[in-house]
Amino acid sequence: MQICVVFGLTLAPPGGAERLCVEESSHFAREHEVTVLAPAYDADYVAETLPDAVETVAYGRPQKGWRGVRRLYPLLAERDPDLVLSHYATEEVSVCAGLLDAPYAPHVHGSVLWFPDDPRLVPHVGTPAYERLVGEVPGHQTFHDPPSLSARQRLWAGVGERVRGHGLRRAAVVFTGSRRVARELDGLYDADSTVVRPGVDAGWRGDHEPRALSEREYDLLSVSRLDPRKRIETQIRATKLLADRGYDVSLTVCGTGPDEDRLREVVATVGVEERVEFAGYVADDELPGYYAGADSFGCSAWMSYGLSPLEAYGADTPVVLATDTYAKELLAPEPAVSVAEPEPERWADAVATRLDSDERPNQETVPTWQSFCDGKERRLRELGLLS
Repeated sequence: MQICVVFGLTLAPPGGAERLCVEESSHFAREHEVTVLAPAYDADYVAETLPDAVETVAYGRPQKGWRGVRRLYPLLAERDPDLVLSHYATEEVSVCAGLLDAPYAPHVHGSVLWFPDDPRLVPHVGTPAYERLVGEVPGHQTFHDPPSLSARQRLWAGVGERVRGHGLRRAAVVFTGSRRVARELDGLYDADSTVVRPGVDAGWRGDHEPRALSEREYDLLSVSRLDPRKRIETQIRATKLLADRGYDVSLTVCGTGPDEDRLREVVATVGVEERVEFAGYVADDELPGYYAGADSFGCSAWMSYGLSPLEAYGADTPVVLATDTYAKELLAPEPAVSVAEPEPERWADAVATRLDSDERPNQETVPTWQSFCDGKERRLRELGLLS
């Protein structure tokens, strides 16, 4: 079979969506001919992560809308795929696949509700479904800032969302990583979806040599891009509260991003310069040591799924999750996990619970990339889309 995988973003490190595309493409290349199409890609990253048998094609920019269709269609038509898998390209792939009479299966990483200033929000604002779904997720209420659009822009946003909804409903199957996103796709577009959980490398599950993060009694850890939606300030202020309660704690913040300068100012304002360290970017091969060296891992982010808490939990580290970090669908019922509102007092309470507990993670609950790919393949075979 010829399978085309369309990735609507630049295929380059780092990123969970990029890793998912690579793992999926590599898996299906074991038995099928696979071509990955992206508007642009990092040649070194592709060479390091994709098998030689996988063809990689750049279809250029702009990659969205009708111009994206015009760029993508001839490349797909040339390959005459038996199946098209897609990420961040539902509208364009649905049009191209319809013209080619080819089955397609988009993977939706997050509904439009997870993009706070996206023009595509505008057609939904004020509808009963929008108000209901936004009311269910704290981060939707906090971060949504739909842009002001001209009449022409509103028209095109509405057309785009109708195309997207039509594309999702006529897909052979829609995949997503969480029940939360599945609920939003149903509410916004009346589209059914199959939940298949992205995972981690099997090597994450097990014992790792711990890295010494500080000389304090307790080491807290955060690993994420530094932007306001990750709410790292909550963890910084909770560190101060824990210290005031008598816990000898430190917080190591791994990652870079646009919020870093502001967060450093928060550290100074709160007075925890001796307790908070910004570690910057940490390479994947070093992360297991960071996870293993922590007494508690925090993910305070507004996030439709979340791989970093799965990595930490798989590395045998207790975890604290925000109420709108939807890796909680997997982890919340498990031992050594707390779920807290993303505000300092409640966060400090949850971290204290983890520090005072002798519960250990159930590492086997963490999905692997192999289990993710197997689940997707199983569903495609059930539907007769794979031979």
